[in-house]
Amino acid sequence: MIWGEGAIAVKLSALNRWWGIIAFVAIILLWGMRPLGIHPSTDIDTPFDTDRAISRLANILGDQRAHPTDSDANDAVEARLLAQIRKSGFTPIVREGFHCNTIREGAAICARPRNVLFWVTAPGDNAVMLASHYDSVPAGPGPADDGLGVAVALEVADRLKGRTFARPILVLITDAEEAGLVGASAFAESDPLRKRVGAVINMEARGTTGGVNMFQTSRPNGRDIAALISGGQMASASSLATDFYEIMPNDTDLTMFLPLGVDAANFSVIGGGKRYHTPLDNLSYLDPQSVHHMGASTLAATTGFANDRSAGAESQRVFTDLGRKITLVMPEWMAALVLVGGLASALLLFVWSGREGRVKSILLPLVALVVGGGGAVAVGLLIGALRADEAFGTAYPAALRLTYGAAAITGAVLAIYLLREQNRVRLAAASWIWLSSLILAGFYFVPGLSILVVWPLIGVILAALVSLHAPVQKLVMPLLFAAAGLFVLIVLPLAGGLEEGLFVENAAISSLLLVFMFLVLMPTSEGTRPRLLVGAAVSALVLATIAALSVPAFTRDAPRHLTIVHEDKDGRASFLLPANGPVPAAMRAAARFGDKPDDEGNWRAPAPRLADDGAIDLRLTTAEDGRRSLSLRAISPLADRQEFLIKDGDAIQSVSLGGAKQKIKGVPTYIGCTGRSCRTLDLQLVLAAKGPLPVISWRRTRYGAGRDAARLVAARPSTAQPVHVGDRQVLIKSILLKPAMADQSVK
Repeated sequence: MIWGEGAIAVKLSALNRWWGIIAFVAIILLWGMRPLGIHPSTDIDTPFDTDRAISRLANILGDQRAHPTDSDANDAVEARLLAQIRKSGFTPIVREGFHCNTIREGAAICARPRNVLFWVTAPGDNAVMLASHYDSVPAGPGPADDGLGVAVALEVADRLKGRTFARPILVLITDAEEAGLVGASAFAESDPLRKRVGAVINMEARGTTGGVNMFQTSRPNGRDIAALISGGQMASASSLATDFYEIMPNDTDLTMFLPLGVDAANFSVIGGGKRYHTPLDNLSYLDPQSVHHMGASTLAATTGFANDRSAGAESQRVFTDLGRKITLVMPEWMAALVLVGGLASALLLFVWSGREGRVKSILLPLVALVVGGGGAVAVGLLIGALRADEAFGTAYPAALRLTYGAAAITGAVLAIYLLREQNRVRLAAASWIWLSSLILAGFYFVPGLSILVVWPLIGVILAALVSLHAPVQKLVMPLLFAAAGLFVLIVLPLAGGLEEGLFVENAAISSLLLVFMFLVLMPTSEGTRPRLLVGAAVSALVLATIAALSVPAFTRDAPRHLTIVHEDKDGRASFLLPANGPVPAAMRAAARFGDKPDDEGNWRAPAPRLADDGAIDLRLTTAEDGRRSLSLRAISPLADRQEFLIKDGDAIQSVSLGGAKQKIKGVPTYIGCTGRSCRTLDLQLVLAAKGPLPVISWRRTRYGAGRDAARLVAARPSTAQPVHVGDRQVLIKSILLKPAMADQSVK
C-alpha cells in the first residue's frame, strides 16, 4: 500500500480480489449457524457436580406434575425440597403468609406463598443471597423454570458449606413467583432476613437449553461486575443486554429485591424458548450442559460476591464478554469519550483518503443500511403475510435467519456495486462514521449500545494516529482489519442472543448489525467481483426465502402455543383458541369454530355452560360523611384463581383484601388471588362520596379444560402445546352495582 498526497493507492493481491466473496460466505455461514455465544459452554473446569444436581432435582419434582403455588402438587414438591435441604446438612426456614404484590400499576396480585430459606454459612449481615423459585406454571412441571435454579442453588450450597468467606451466604427459594412474584415481594416487604442481604444472585430460565446469560445487575453496577470477574465470569454478559432488559416489561424475583439496595446478578437460559411454560419444560428436555453452565457460573459468581468486601460509592460500567473467556469493562463516561474520539478518527481517515467520490462514499453505508436492513424487514413481513402461522419460524429458525442475512448483505453489496467504492480505507472509514454516529446518538438512552464499538474503535483511533506518520502508515489497514474482526467477535453472539430473546420472527432488526459487519470487513470491490458478489447474494436470498416459506412451522420439539379455554361469560359459553394461526383441521372437526377470529384475537366455538358452585355476597353502605363502602365475599370452592377486573374505579379510595389494606398504585383495575387459600375472598372498597360506582367483573379459573373439552384436547396436534396458565375453565360474571343497592347475593 502507498500512502501519499492525502490519497490511497490500492494494489490488491489475488486474496484481496476474492475477499468480498470470502467475507460474504464466512459471514453468512456464521450468521446462519450461530455458533458463537448461543450454546452452553462445555469446557468449564468446575467442582460443580451436574449429575448430582439433576438427580436431586428429579427427586424434588417426583412425578413431574405441574405444581402452581398453593396446590396439593406444590405441597408435595415443597416437602421433598425440605427433605433434600436437610439431607445436605442445612436447616430450612419456612415463611408462610397471605401477601399481595402491588408493584404493578393499579393491581394487587395475591397468594399464600411458602418461602424456603437456609444459611449456607453462619448467619450474618451483608449476606450474599442465592435466589430461585420452586413453584411452576399450571401448564408444565418446570424443571427449567425454575427447577434449574433450585437444583443449582442446592448444589452450590453443598459445595460451599464449611468454607470461610468474607460475607455470609443465604439461600432463598421463593414460592408464588409464577403467580406474580408474590413470594419475592413478601420477602422484600416483611421477612426479617431482608435487612441482612447485601447482594443477590438470581437464577431463572425462559427455555430449556442454551448458554447462560447474565442479563441484569443493580445500578450502578461497578461492584457487581468486579465481583463477577473476580469469581471467574463464565456466563455471557453485556451491558447491552442489561440495558435492553430494563426497557422491556419483563420481571423476575430480582425486581422485588433491587429496592433493598443490593448488588445483583440475574442469570438465565433462553434457548428452546417455545418449550418455556409448556408441558415440554420437563426433565427429558432439560439440557444437562445448560445445568452445568448455570452451576459453574453461579458457583463462580457466589464465590466472587462472597469474597468481595468493597463498599461505598461505585460507578456505572459498560461491559461485554469475548467468548465467555474475557470480560471487557469500561467506565460509562470513558465509553462516551471513545465514541467521540472514534468518530473523529474515522472522519480524519475519511478526509485524508482522497477527495474524489467523497459524497457517494459517505452515502454508501446509509444506502446499504436502508436497502439491506429495510429489505430484511420487508422480506420478513412478506414471509409472515404468506405463512399462516404467527410463529412460523419456530421449528427451523435458521431458514428465516438466513433470509434476513441474505437480504441484508444483498443491500450492502448492491450499494457497493452501484456506488463503485474502490478505496478500502474510505469504505471502512465511512462505515465507522455511520456506526459510531448512530450509537453516539443512542448513547443517552441506551449506554449499553456502546459495547458494540468502543473497543473496536480503539483500533480505528490507532489507525488514524499512524496515518499521520509516513513510516508506519502501512499499519492503517491491519489496524482497521483488527477493529473489524473484534467488531464481528462482539456482535455475532449478541445478535444471536437478540434473536433468542425476541424470537426469530421479530429479529429482522439484527440484520442492521450484519450490514455493518460486512461493510467493515470487506475492504474493496474491484473489476467483475462485485457482480459475482451481487449474484451470490441474490441467489442466497432467493434460496433462503424459498426455504423460509417451505419449512414446517412447528415440530414436537418446537411446538405451537395452543391453549384451550372453556369460557362461560355471563351465561354465554364458548371454547376459545388463540388466533396465532389457523384452527387445526382435527380441532375444527371437534367444535364449530367461526370462519374468522373475534375482536379479542381468539377463535370461538359454541360450548356447554360451565357448572357454577360459586356465590358472591355484596353489601353497599354509606357513612355519615357520604363515603360508600362496598364489601364483597366471593366463594368458589373449585376455583384455582379468583380475580376482580375493575373499570371506572376512579372513586375508589382504598382497597382491603382479607382485612388487610392494600397499597395499590393509581386507580385500581385488577385484584387477583391464586391458590386454595383464595377460594373465599373478602374484598372491601371504600368509595368517595361522589363519583361513579365501579364496574366489576368476577372471574374464576379452574386449571384443566374439563370433560366437555375432552374431544378438543384429544384433537390438538402433537406439534402444539398449552402454555402459561394452560388449558382451563373460566367463569366470568358482571357485577352490577346500583346506588340504592342493599345486601345482595349472586349465584
